[in-house]
Amino acid sequence: MSGRHILAIDGGGTKTQAVLAQSEDRILAQVTGGFSNLTSDFDGSLQNIEAVISAVYEAAGVPLGARMNDVAIIGSAGANVGDVADQLAAMMPFAAVRVMSDREITVAGILADVDGTLAQVGTGSFFVSCYKGQRKQVGGWGLQLGDDCSGAWLGRELLRLTLRVHDGLVGTTDLFARTLAYFDNSPSEIVLFSKAATPQQYGEFARTIFDAHEAGDRGAELIVKRALHDLETILQSIDVIKTGKLYLDGSVGKRYAALLSDDIRSLVLPSPGDGLSGAVSLGMKLMRQLPPV
Repeated sequence: MSGRHILAIDGGGTKTQAVLAQSEDRILAQVTGGFSNLTSDFDGSLQNIEAVISAVYEAAGVPLGARMNDVAIIGSAGANVGDVADQLAAMMPFAAVRVMSDREITVAGILADVDGTLAQVGTGSFFVSCYKGQRKQVGGWGLQLGDDCSGAWLGRELLRLTLRVHDGLVGTTDLFARTLAYFDNSPSEIVLFSKAATPQQYGEFARTIFDAHEAGDRGAELIVKRALHDLETILQSIDVIKTGKLYLDGSVGKRYAALLSDDIRSLVLPSPGDGLSGAVSLGMKLMRQLPPV
């Protein structure tokens, strides 16, 4: 035992999870806090990350000051854009710290270096495959330019079509009528919402869309059908059939599983790990590079 701890963080558009561990088999505590997307809201994400760090040390009964000897692996949405990862790393008082995208820790926890395809679809989305040592990846660019098929994408699509219903370009359904009523039957309120809405706020509409789809709403069917088309196009582009395994993760991804075409649905398997387990594994490797305390 080195005397050091591993802080592992998995942050996304809706929540941030943290564990404090001494090894991959010894987890001392786990906590959950608010979102962390370093690109969309750096200051808010920093606040939430600092909160879960304090909370997980307290839950483990370890003094917060011990982190000066510990290692940290922080995987956060948006960390792959610009220099936000370096900015956050510079603020973290650990013996060693690595900040990376949530994609990297999730790939480490689920795919490692074996053949398979990962579709991580929550508030945001990204897609990665590994086949005979060759890795392909799609997405992870944020809602403005990407996050295909994600919860945020679904919510934005719902609001876009609701405005088209108001303009008489799309026939109304119960889903669209309820959505417009949510905004006091005012298209202007939808526009004002869109100017400041976060991916998390868009993503809150995803469950409503899936529930309406299960109830047979034609508007929900229109949205989900387009999402499934885009999802399967992406999966085919990164050789999901060749890899022979599909790990469909995230709250939204799990809702798509039963709706996929037969040839792709047959490849879906339970995930062997997750972002947190991947971060702990990476933390173990980092800790081995340091001298014992």
